[in-house]
Amino acid sequence: MAFVSVLGFFLAAIALPAVPHFSAPFPRVISDAATIVPVAPGVAYGAYEMLTADGPLSVHVIGADLQEPTVRVGSVLASDRLISQGEPVSSMAHRTGAIAGINADYFDINQTNEPLNILIAKGRLIRAPTHRWAIAFGRDRTVRFAEFHNGGTLQIGGLSLPLETVNDWPPPGGGTLLLTPEFGGVPAAQNTTVLALQPTSGSPPFATYTVRAVLDNTVPQPPGYYLVAGPSAYTQIASLAVGDTVAASSALDPPIDEIETALGGGPLLVKNGAWYADPDGPSSGEFLTHMPASGVGMRADGKLLLFEIDGRQPALSIGVLQPQFAALMIGFGVVTGMQFDGGGSSTILARMPGDAFATVRNSPSDGVERRVADGLFLYSDAAYGPAARLTAQPQMIRALPGAQIDLRAAITDAGGHPAQTGEPLRVRIVPAGLAHTDGRTLIALRPGNGRLEMRSGALAAEVPIRIAQTVARIAILPLRPTVAQGGSLQLSARAYDRDGFPIALPGALPWSARNGSIDSAGRFRASGGDAIVRLQLGSEAAAQSVLVGQHIEPLPLSRAIAFATVPKDGPGGVSASASCAGCETLRYDFSGIERAAYLQTSLALPAQTVAVSVEVYGDGNGETLRGALYNAIDERFLYTFARIDWRGWRRVQLRVPAALVQPVTLKALYVINRVNPQEPAVRAAGAIALRNLFAVVAGSGSLAR
Repeated sequence: MAFVSVLGFFLAAIALPAVPHFSAPFPRVISDAATIVPVAPGVAYGAYEMLTADGPLSVHVIGADLQEPTVRVGSVLASDRLISQGEPVSSMAHRTGAIAGINADYFDINQTNEPLNILIAKGRLIRAPTHRWAIAFGRDRTVRFAEFHNGGTLQIGGLSLPLETVNDWPPPGGGTLLLTPEFGGVPAAQNTTVLALQPTSGSPPFATYTVRAVLDNTVPQPPGYYLVAGPSAYTQIASLAVGDTVAASSALDPPIDEIETALGGGPLLVKNGAWYADPDGPSSGEFLTHMPASGVGMRADGKLLLFEIDGRQPALSIGVLQPQFAALMIGFGVVTGMQFDGGGSSTILARMPGDAFATVRNSPSDGVERRVADGLFLYSDAAYGPAARLTAQPQMIRALPGAQIDLRAAITDAGGHPAQTGEPLRVRIVPAGLAHTDGRTLIALRPGNGRLEMRSGALAAEVPIRIAQTVARIAILPLRPTVAQGGSLQLSARAYDRDGFPIALPGALPWSARNGSIDSAGRFRASGGDAIVRLQLGSEAAAQSVLVGQHIEPLPLSRAIAFATVPKDGPGGVSASASCAGCETLRYDFSGIERAAYLQTSLALPAQTVAVSVEVYGDGNGETLRGALYNAIDERFLYTFARIDWRGWRRVQLRVPAALVQPVTLKALYVINRVNPQEPAVRAAGAIALRNLFAVVAGSGSLAR
């Protein structure tokens, strides 16, 4: 059973469920610890820490009543440019004053970083649609999901010709496109005609323009308004000159005239309250395993819900399969729901009581916020007023004796803004001997139940206290600890009650270890082979293996290899060496346009691989040897072994980052001309030999029993 603090009309208008009920294929829920807090009138945030039959799930939901007159919805583009370095969701929220938000569309990651589908901001079309599902918010506060189709017309004198797209480089099919300042700088490009435009009437991009200049297409241009034509449209615009008029009109389907905000995404996951197997969407290669996920849905009562599920963090949250994500939305009452970009992009934020700004509420799987292309945000126009509400975090105190808990009291006005009563905060614990507090921290003294009472002026709040003798579940972290021979490692523990809520623990715990030593603070020191540590809290106990040292496991380098280059079909090759048993020779030719040469393979690395090591016979040309590692859902990660500036044999290795979720597959060893543009380019043909490929694996190879 979950505990939820009831906070007046803040939550009544949204009614996020304390205990959602899910159907298959969502995994069986063993426990669900829900915490729901107000954000602003008509907006609430819910954190659901679930233990399921598949593993833990950390689910974050923002609910918004769009009929609340003080609530607004808006889209934000990274750095206000389609072509950009991307921007964290928290940065977008902070600079625009959002109270809540989520990452949105898929994007051209690590390239242009532009969103892949439609974007409308403040009634203005920023990015043309790409025939996939999007969510659109009307000026009349209606919401609809639609597959927008591109269309438009250019009127040049008495000539009409199709406007193929807006802000979508290059001109599709060699036709025409309009660029606006939101696109960013215009690249130099062969076989294009570029005209600088000046808006004279209407609302860009669908407006009337005057031709300001006919530009040199081989020279990059700064952000502005441009008409760009490819080869197939050249003859239609060849006669345009400075001072001529060009009128652009929209023929988008559905029409965008009454749309204030629209964001792309896809695929559609829920339609008419049921799972929808959408054939479109940019995520066809994802969700082969559990993933972090983001999305948006509408309930039958017209409430908007934003969803984020953490993943790739086995101790916190494993993520969801795509049908499970749909089932989760349906469990929250969604009748129409759409997926946003997921994985490391999944980020959700909300303003907590007493805070002036929204903050990230989830745990991004990259370990830090990823720079993304755009986001969907909520804003509040609620007026500032006098102090009206006192809230406390945590909403309930659950602890073992000796635990210390940080307390936070927040005073807000009726709009959720920080406020003050002008009176001091007074606190007391009932019964008095249960715990001790100075108002900022609480120290649990003995088992029992009670309450923490807070008061400031006329405002009051109560926090229930449960101090337990035992726990229902213990997790020892990290889940797969490794340590060097004779080294030390800091371990920690999390404990939970039968409802799945975390229980605060004292700093000193009764740890024990086999094949090593561990102190009461969880500091483990290795003394031999692989070890086992144990922790008992009341009647509940847990154990964790600790892998000590490393061993190597050979990888079959010669198994099922192939050769490839960038660009395709370049010179070079892969061949076994007649004079070197077990060697493979990789030949390349960087004297022309070839940039990389690949020895392609597919080698599953052993569990707990910490590095990949190989002997290399270098040619001294200065090319860089790299490895391509793929995780379980076929995401590619590229890492460097070394720059080959030596001749003869040398062993090199790449470290497998701890954040790279295993199992991992080595898909290629390759040489690249240069990784860093500041490095000197290789302008030669050459060859390297490779032998004795090993996985460096944590542990002695036989776990202590």
